[in-house]
Amino acid sequence: MKNLKGFIAIGIIASTVLCGCGGSKKATTQWSGPSKMKIELDECQELAQQKPEVRSWGEGINFRLSTASNYAEMQARGKFARAIAAKIKTAQEESGFTYGKYSSNMKEGAGVRDEGSNSNEMTLQVAEETIKNTVIIKTSQYLQADGSYQVFVCLEYKDGVSKLADDIVDNVKQRIPDEERIKMQYEFQKFRDRVEEELKKEMSDVSI
Repeated sequence: MKNLKGFIAIGIIASTVLCGCGGSKKATTQWSGPSKMKIELDECQELAQQKPEVRSWGEGINFRLSTASNYAEMQARGKFARAIAAKIKTAQEESGFTYGKYSSNMKEGAGVRDEGSNSNEMTLQVAEETIKNTVIIKTSQYLQADGSYQVFVCLEYKDGVSKLADDIVDNVKQRIPDEERIKMQYEFQKFRDRVEEELKKEMSDVSI
């Protein structure tokens, strides 16, 4: 009888150990699928890549479709404005045309040390004003498993690169005092040509 009880005790201990090992093995099992998976681009992303000089895309996710759409458009416009601002900044450096000092002159108390930050601020304002003429040419909407909406949009400046360069320079002129603007026609034209050259290059999302 004593031996039988011993065998039963050993059996219980062995069962417990085996169950514990099995549970541990199950917890550490890893996914055995492929090491990576290609993610296809949305149509809006593909469209933006076809004409990056005049297009931009954005993505928004929210449980309200209208909010997700607004987020997507805001992101697209923000990316487009930053990309254009970076192009304007390069065009300034290449053409030697600097308008930051005029922005400083129009602000009471602004000094020379503020010229750089004023120029960057003004450049981004010019870009944001210019892209108001963009329109949404494509929208993709998805309902996700958790009930949220994923929205992609593609924006385009419809009038082309040449008109985009004209609009940029016109917006710059509006921020320069009249007496200075009259004397700067040659500088404006040189700057405008350089802006167009930069816009024709592939644009990327670059912050200034």
